[in-house]
Amino acid sequence: RLASQDTGSVKSKVAFGPSTVGLPLCIIEQAFCRRWKSAEYAQRGMQYRIDFGQPLAYGQHGAKQVNVRTGKVRDVRRWPSASYKMEQEARRKTQAQAAWQAWLRAPWAWVLLDQSDASHILGGNVPELPSPAPYGLGSGLLSFQEPWWPELLRSWPSEGLVRSEHPSKDCSCSFATLRLTATGSSGAGEADSPGIAARAPLVGAYRVQSRGLLHAFVATRLSMLAGLAGEGVDTDESKLKVRLLWHGTRDARTLIDICNDGFDRARAQTCVFGKGCYFAASAAYSDKYGCAVNVPGEPKQLRVMLLAAVLVGECVQGSNNMYPPPKKPHSSMGARFENACDNPQSPNIFVTFRDHQAVPVYVVIYAPKSSAFWPAEWATVKRAR
Repeated sequence: RLASQDTGSVKSKVAFGPSTVGLPLCIIEQAFCRRWKSAEYAQRGMQYRIDFGQPLAYGQHGAKQVNVRTGKVRDVRRWPSASYKMEQEARRKTQAQAAWQAWLRAPWAWVLLDQSDASHILGGNVPELPSPAPYGLGSGLLSFQEPWWPELLRSWPSEGLVRSEHPSKDCSCSFATLRLTATGSSGAGEADSPGIAARAPLVGAYRVQSRGLLHAFVATRLSMLAGLAGEGVDTDESKLKVRLLWHGTRDARTLIDICNDGFDRARAQTCVFGKGCYFAASAAYSDKYGCAVNVPGEPKQLRVMLLAAVLVGECVQGSNNMYPPPKKPHSSMGARFENACDNPQSPNIFVTFRDHQAVPVYVVIYAPKSSAFWPAEWATVKRAR
């Protein structure tokens, strides 16, 4: 070994074999104890450098391992001893489990995590649950008591809500949520639909209420009704209804994006019936596009889908990459069809082409087997039909 106190580093030109595998650790530890800035060593034909960093929590010290030839950098940590590491990791796991109980008890807390968030947060990096942030939908055009809203939404409150909180620091929520339990002996709750309850009992749901998205949805409806009135169509809403339809998402982060920003046509990938946002009357169909999520306390992943309120007018047979929808042959003003679909006589798949023509209203959570992580005191909901 060649050591230089002036440069604050220790270097090794020893070729390490199977019998000397522990030698690099000795070199690194000596350099650390002497408070040098770095240590270099060779192993398996590669030259490495350890750059020592600052102290971390639980008695750890941070460091960077640098491949001298390739420049590749990897984060490493130093523990005082193997037994100390095991003790602290067990302690941290216990603290993390206790911290998660607060998140699980808070009905406004978002606990549906993707694999990356789950690995980071469930590994012990559980933040403190923030205090509940009041949230309201505002006054004006938004009244869920109006008959055009689906019956399931007419009991929705507009005030006294709580903004959702996500445990990841780089993920924020601009909407209110309330976590709900499934009801009924079959495990199916308010978001029951033929085809899914038999395959995957419902676990629960999040009620999603975004002030901006709901106001934009109401404004879009009024705009579409005004267009129908210009055609001389009676505005008794027989030509424009709000339907509750299903939407699958590719991952948990996309789910959050939709709840924050709404449905985005630019995300559409397979545009068999047109370039728009896709929804299905059958939950079993949308289940094909649902995503898996990780939930604290659940040994297996759960699955989620969105239930959306969708403005559905006259539908035309969709075609590949169709945009915009064609003009109605019976329109005197050249108005276009409001939606495309898979089968105009009996549609199951609906496509929207306007911004804010649909709004997320529930995130539905389900699993192959019933789960029990939803506290019994949380609000329950009625079965939707």
